[in-house]
Amino acid sequence: MTVSLSDLSAFLEVVRCGSVSRAADVLGITQPSVSKAVRRMEQFAGVPLLERGIHGARLTADGELFHESARRFDAQRFDLERIAGDLRARHAGLLRVGITGASSENPAVRVLSDLVRRRPGMRLRLVIGKSDALDSAVEQGELDLALVPAYAGQTLRSQRLDLAQDRVQVVARQGHPLFQVPSLSLHSLEPYAWVMAPQHSAARRHLFQVFEREGAALPQVAVEADYTSDAAMGMVSTTDLLAMAPAGVLRSWLGRVMPLPLPALEMHRVLTLLSRPAVHWSPLMTEFRDRLAARRPPDAG
Repeated sequence: MTVSLSDLSAFLEVVRCGSVSRAADVLGITQPSVSKAVRRMEQFAGVPLLERGIHGARLTADGELFHESARRFDAQRFDLERIAGDLRARHAGLLRVGITGASSENPAVRVLSDLVRRRPGMRLRLVIGKSDALDSAVEQGELDLALVPAYAGQTLRSQRLDLAQDRVQVVARQGHPLFQVPSLSLHSLEPYAWVMAPQHSAARRHLFQVFEREGAALPQVAVEADYTSDAAMGMVSTTDLLAMAPAGVLRSWLGRVMPLPLPALEMHRVLTLLSRPAVHWSPLMTEFRDRLAARRPPDAG
């Protein structure tokens, strides 16, 4: 025997009103209809749920226990109906997005913030990770989309939509001794240690390839950091450490941290949106993609 939602509503209304007649008035149906609904609920439960008398209807001990679960079920049903209505109206949904940095300069952060403001019914699952890991998560269906930087020659398995060029430069604190070197080269950097991405990251591999190609000693890594965060830039601004910084991150540190005039180390990467091939695009995925594409900043962070 299955539970009828109308019978459940009638039972809950009788409990709330304390009377079959008052429940019938509220529901707009006859008293016999309400009584039959209550009896069907009792048949479903297999025990009496209500005691009826001249003073109305009240729950039995078994009815108390049943009513507690019935009320939770009804609340969940209401939430389910509301979410379904929001989904039909395209005001809700779950969006699972991966990004490589949570800086407010990240275009994905700005677009997602706007989406959350405009669609209060949506749910967002935000994952911050490395490009390779996010690419794998998209390919395996664990994420809907990911916005990652891609370097020349880097292989990504997911479907790509290239959105913007992103310039990355070597930076040092204002007043660093290297700014006084007349003919700066990669060899000039050898005395100084670096803040750099972990060993197996695409960014680090790409940078080391530049040093190898130019015949220079590989950088000495003093600090490993997953992302070019404010913490990493703060260390660069107060020490003689060097780092590679995207233009979007550098903008908020100019004056304290400055790019070194080294064209050999100026790298251009592409901000690309990853998705699974032939995936069904939900309205939220489509809006996120379109808003990102509409931004297309000349230098993304």
